[in-house]
Amino acid sequence: MAIDGAKGCFPARRQACEGLPGRWVSSLALMLLAGCALTQEVSRTPRSAIEQLLLSHAVERALENLAVPLPEGESVRVEVSGLQTDRAHLHLDDQDESFGVIDSPSWDLGFVRDAMAGRLGELGYRVRRRGEEATYLVRVMVHAMGTNQGKTFFGIPAIQSVIIPFALPQLTLYAEQDQLAHVRLHLELFEMSTGRFVRSTPWVTGSTYHNQYTVFFFFTFRTTDLPEAP
Repeated sequence: MAIDGAKGCFPARRQACEGLPGRWVSSLALMLLAGCALTQEVSRTPRSAIEQLLLSHAVERALENLAVPLPEGESVRVEVSGLQTDRAHLHLDDQDESFGVIDSPSWDLGFVRDAMAGRLGELGYRVRRRGEEATYLVRVMVHAMGTNQGKTFFGIPAIQSVIIPFALPQLTLYAEQDQLAHVRLHLELFEMSTGRFVRSTPWVTGSTYHNQYTVFFFFTFRTTDLPEAP
């Protein structure tokens, strides 16, 4: 059987050889598509500095939008209640900070309580501590406090194979990592002497974000609404 020198293939296999470039292109396209994905992640523990700043500033922004329908100058006591990530209910006040603690949940609600006390002080209220009499009880009901993370990646992921004796690194054409912190809460107000319910406030929200981008392998930049982000 003669060999076609121009093509470098036997005539019977010329059609298969001519199809190789198309197969390589198809394989490369499939690898690129396999590297394009959007995933969601839960908050990492322990939290990074960025995540802590996102949450603390989200709390501050929620409290900035909060109106307290009580006479200015009244004495108040602050409590906070919300759901923990371990799905155990936790209620904190100044008299017993360990009430309801199950498996050492995080102290996020303690931060909300102290931030609320500071905000009430700015508004002209007198915040009472343990053993001190107060006219009103301000209970902060935290609906949500946490971060959402998302990733977008387009390129070729890192490849390791027993056939190829070396590993191929990840080739990033475009990558995006988003972090969004969100806080939602409202207040419930009571008279301390009688326990009478006064009223509740509409819920308010606070959000912050920090996004990182990579373009063409190593060009990186970020966008955020955090002041002086690290």
